[in-house]
Amino acid sequence: MSLSSPSSKADSVDYAALRALVVDDYPGIRSALRLTLSNFGVTKVQLVSNAAEAIYQVKQGHFDFILCDFNLGDGRDGQQLLEELRHSQLISVKTVFMMVTAESYYEKVAATAELAPDDYMIKPFSAELLRGRLEGILLKKRAFKEVYRHYFAQDHEAAITACNQLVHDKPKYVVDALRFKGELLVTLGRFEEAEALYQQVIKMRAIPWARLGLARAFHLQKKDEAAEEELRDVLDKAPEMVAAYDLLSDVCLAKKDAAGAQIALQQGVAISGKTVRRQQKLGEIAHANGDLDTARVAFSHALEKGRHSIFITPSDIGNLCRVQVEQGDLDGAAATLKRNKSALQSSSEGRLVTAVAQSMLHTQAGKLEDAIKALDAAAELRAAGTRGDAQMMLDLAGTCMASGRFDEADGIVAEVAKNAHDSEALLAKARKIYDAAGRSDVGAGVLASATSGVRQLNNEGVVLAQRGDYKNAVDKLMTACSEAPYNPRIMMNAVWVILKYIDQVGMDETMIAAARVHLAEAERQAPGHGRLSGLRLQLKEIETRFGVNRARAP
Repeated sequence: MSLSSPSSKADSVDYAALRALVVDDYPGIRSALRLTLSNFGVTKVQLVSNAAEAIYQVKQGHFDFILCDFNLGDGRDGQQLLEELRHSQLISVKTVFMMVTAESYYEKVAATAELAPDDYMIKPFSAELLRGRLEGILLKKRAFKEVYRHYFAQDHEAAITACNQLVHDKPKYVVDALRFKGELLVTLGRFEEAEALYQQVIKMRAIPWARLGLARAFHLQKKDEAAEEELRDVLDKAPEMVAAYDLLSDVCLAKKDAAGAQIALQQGVAISGKTVRRQQKLGEIAHANGDLDTARVAFSHALEKGRHSIFITPSDIGNLCRVQVEQGDLDGAAATLKRNKSALQSSSEGRLVTAVAQSMLHTQAGKLEDAIKALDAAAELRAAGTRGDAQMMLDLAGTCMASGRFDEADGIVAEVAKNAHDSEALLAKARKIYDAAGRSDVGAGVLASATSGVRQLNNEGVVLAQRGDYKNAVDKLMTACSEAPYNPRIMMNAVWVILKYIDQVGMDETMIAAARVHLAEAERQAPGHGRLSGLRLQLKEIETRFGVNRARAP
């Protein structure tokens, strides 16, 4: 028997046209959910038992609606599946994702979710309730059709105009439209306008997301005192809002309060410790603060909780090994490498992590021949083009120095310094390595030589651009990019100047190609950086103005 009811075309949903994916680890429940959906006309239903199968099916074809249980047994849970689908852009905001959970889990699941689904369904539920919830979401997404169309075309200004129109035409969606508009304003770097919008929403209703948005707008304008005050008040009233702890940590770091940043993350982890990226960040900050015990626990939890997550990389294994070696727990470091051997051996980056960690371990154990073999393996991988993160490369430099391979160590440190000329934390670690080796004067020279040239090229390029001399500014910054090919700040400056140059003189195919390459590298090196979205928009505007096909962009 169908539960569909007649209504106006504008407010009706063609359930027979929907393609649905049901994710649940129990066969009986999967079949029951299929029957529930069929009761109101959803008949195109694919059933899968776990996250891996869900991802495979999504890659094979489009789904309008995903109904997923939170607890999927072993492997990724429903929240991790949602994060992976959104992070990998396998589903868009137009796809409905509803999470099914037991009442006993709902409060914690909903409160601690970093990325919220469209809705939660608390078991047990009827076909009528599911249809009502689904219809409401689909109609809202239909109302946002024009907003989404411009958003996917990366025409954010038009998307903002569509949000304004939606506020005028559909008052029932005013809060949702303002929320989307606020995110667009932040993406465009219009932080003052975002601040005003969030203040407007708060006057209507003190919604936690609006207060969090206001704090973010303050932070992005470097009003960190105001941001911290807002966040602490939010957390007093809603201590379960874990995203606020993450932002508070960023605010504390901006204020040079590393201890406060660690405390904020520890509070967030105490509420929701399953999020891999929070554990990773806590481990990094605790390690920088010299709190090896907290760092070890955080890195261990990141690996344990994220063993099925796309956010885990070989560097996470290396981070745990580093802490264990620094604690003198060589057996623990060896066990970590053994336990993760298959994952590490599956990629050149993983093999480099293994080689560096083994070199540290053997050096500490006094097994110099084994340390040299590990260093040789690392050198061979690096010669073949394998790169490791900056922290790991400094670890490698330290073991090279301990083995008397000074030229190799100096080269590694110089490479790191060029690509992180403005990172005081990394430069300080490099100095400590030289101090420990009794080569402080040599280290000062290596660091000065590596950073001064890159810094000078970058600064000269920026000054030339500010004077309007974009041609020579491009020359300076392109040279800097050649000297420091993995330095995100220089990459972003180069993209900015190239786009200014094209805007001034007209389309240059070579320059636009260089801008794409450097922007892609900057995104790899500094994902989520505040400047990236603005640069992407500027690139898109240039391409649109000169009729360049977006498909050619990387």
